[in-house]
Amino acid sequence: MCARVDLQNQSRYLLLPPHTLPDATQGRKDSSLNALTNADFIGLLGTIPFFANLPKDKLAVLTEMSTIRVYPSNSVIFREDEGISTQMFVTLAGSVEVTSSRAVGPLAKLEAGSFFGEMSLLINIPRAATVKALDSCMLMSIEKKAFHTLLDQCPDVRVSVGKLLKERLLLKAILSGVLPFLESIPSERMIRFSHEVDIEDQVHKGDIVFRQHDEHDPHDPKFVFLVYGALEITGNHRKPSTFGRDNSVFLTPGCYMGPFTFDRMNLRKGKVIARSSAVLLTCPFSTIQELFEEYPAAGAAANIAWFGERCDFASVLRHGILTQRFQAFLESEHSDENFLFFQDIEKFRVIEGDNERREMSEHIRERYVQPDAPKEVNLPAGIRDSILEQMDKRSPVDAIDATFFDEACDEIMRLMVKDSFPRFKKSMQFQNVVDMLDPHTNRRGSKLVAACHHFRDSLQVLRPGHVDMKHMQLERMMSTIQKSHARRKMSSGALAQQ
Repeated sequence: MCARVDLQNQSRYLLLPPHTLPDATQGRKDSSLNALTNADFIGLLGTIPFFANLPKDKLAVLTEMSTIRVYPSNSVIFREDEGISTQMFVTLAGSVEVTSSRAVGPLAKLEAGSFFGEMSLLINIPRAATVKALDSCMLMSIEKKAFHTLLDQCPDVRVSVGKLLKERLLLKAILSGVLPFLESIPSERMIRFSHEVDIEDQVHKGDIVFRQHDEHDPHDPKFVFLVYGALEITGNHRKPSTFGRDNSVFLTPGCYMGPFTFDRMNLRKGKVIARSSAVLLTCPFSTIQELFEEYPAAGAAANIAWFGERCDFASVLRHGILTQRFQAFLESEHSDENFLFFQDIEKFRVIEGDNERREMSEHIRERYVQPDAPKEVNLPAGIRDSILEQMDKRSPVDAIDATFFDEACDEIMRLMVKDSFPRFKKSMQFQNVVDMLDPHTNRRGSKLVAACHHFRDSLQVLRPGHVDMKHMQLERMMSTIQKSHARRKMSSGALAQQ
């Protein structure tokens, strides 16, 4: 076995098997070298997650298909946006610098053992940055075509690699901050969720990604996350919109959409059109709804991000920042008694001890229910009188049910939804939070603008992988390549003289 070697700006040659060498003694030396070098390469590739499940014989084939290149200092390995990337790289020796036109300084410095661009083997994405050799370096590159040739021979490996790719894409999205409502869900659950999504990388310019769902459509609507490309949301406005005169919005990598998109933008007959080739992560919308049933706090954050001013009151009450702002808003209006009553009822419901629950019920009665209470709430006379009468009849040792105040709480919730909540949604305390979470516009101050740039950079180089190189004698390998090249030049010269 041998790996092809390119010496940039020098003659190109191969690490040749012994029978092609002019001298048998020299051949034995190179044969030993090739076996050792390829064993090192096989061990190296086996430590990279995307290749971990490939059997050794397949890794050996992949090693033969790989290219080892030596780059002089300051040479450019590839440039940002110079086309679709079809290679991954492993830094064997030396170091490279990663830069982007969107960043002020370098994105990363990759030392020996770093690997990057592995997603290029599986999805069609452009080069996200420029990579330049800081000093003389040696890289191993693996072509997409060669990798897929191996996957065709190992269907089970193709499945596991696909799962790993989806895990990595979703993790990068969460770490970049473009899906903030998923951040509170445990990573183990998100890994399982990632296996339920599909990768769509055959989306072409002009394709309709999806249309606005209606009640007569038998198909489950989709949740769509844009990995690469540009999409346009378009449709007809039901009434004048805050999105301006245009009936469309363009989305870039890191943005997401779903059936809520058209409601948020106040559209009818809406559709999403690909304005370039695109790569998507998709799943049935019911799948992500099931996830939020397990994690209501995450569902609340999603409801606020997706629907903005149309979000429901229950979601605000589960959202830490908005709950604090809602209370501050009510205090500024001197009308916080209903919210405080709701909070104390929530505490009352989870108390397990009978004595503690009786004490809490007396506190609620004296503070909110009885006439002239310090924070008296506006309950209908029938509900108020029923509470007071039942509490007066109860003996000091009688148990009190956790649902005792439910009717009163439901009434107060109805009042807040009808009165104070609509006023709060018009306030800057609410608007500032919602604007930062708006997934469909590039409003100044939106956290998602910077997060989308972060996600795009992370696809190839912002979070490079690293493998343990302690058993790799890289300097020996570099030296051997140079000596082998020198020997061949000498052999060629000797043959020419004969």
